[in-house]
Amino acid sequence: MSTIPVVERRGARMPALGFGTFRMSGDTVRHMVENALEIGYRHIDTAQIYGNEREVGRAIATSAVPRDELFVTTKVWVDRFEPRDLRASVQESLERLATSYVDLLLLHWPAFPGGAMRPTLEALMEVKRAGHATHIGVSNFNIAQLREAESVCGDALVTNQVEYHVYLGQNRLKAAMDQMGYVTTAYLPLARGRVAQDETLAEIGRRYGKTAAQVALRWLVEQDGVAAIPATTKPARCRENFEIFDFALTGDDRARVTALTADVRLCSPSELAPRWDD
Repeated sequence: MSTIPVVERRGARMPALGFGTFRMSGDTVRHMVENALEIGYRHIDTAQIYGNEREVGRAIATSAVPRDELFVTTKVWVDRFEPRDLRASVQESLERLATSYVDLLLLHWPAFPGGAMRPTLEALMEVKRAGHATHIGVSNFNIAQLREAESVCGDALVTNQVEYHVYLGQNRLKAAMDQMGYVTTAYLPLARGRVAQDETLAEIGRRYGKTAAQVALRWLVEQDGVAAIPATTKPARCRENFEIFDFALTGDDRARVTALTADVRLCSPSELAPRWDD
């Protein structure tokens, strides 16, 4: 079994590779989380809006992996950002997940009631102080929003979960997050399957005995401060995504992958997304 490196920033120790559950439900997500844990994943990512917290919780509860060896993330949806609502929603998430705490609690998008983020962030801090979340963070924030959140929460925020893959460099945001000390958690790290058809990635992979997707994931986790959370409903692909820690890209190959960036953004809902930095 591969050993997953840990990204350490701001007091958090986040496995550099996690299993994402976006667009999974019912028995599919339960079986896939069970499979992921059996393979060796210890970082599981869900969200209120995914509608699968209960099934994720069941998979965790029936697993032989002790709870304290897992890193479980969930996210508060924007319709629960009023402080009282946020606190209640976290209790509901914990009940569905069948756990007394999550390792990481995120605000899913920067869409705040009346445009003011302070009340929501203060409620997020209260949840952390109450012990219901070991760490807190945000998702889909641009640099200006991240700095505003920092002014409220200080170094309590540990990550900004954003779309990040070989076709979306996020150069300005990543540099700012590195300077501020945040973990960059990369969702859609395989660009919704597009990387599998990329001939440059495939050619690089052949020389390592790896697939194009494995090269794309390896490029992410080799970067300082980055954790990736690929999602799949295929057990074989789940194992393939896990098997990326037995090789390392050369400097030339990393540069070739980096050169693929084309500002391809696959997730930017107009009613939720901020003004992006890149």
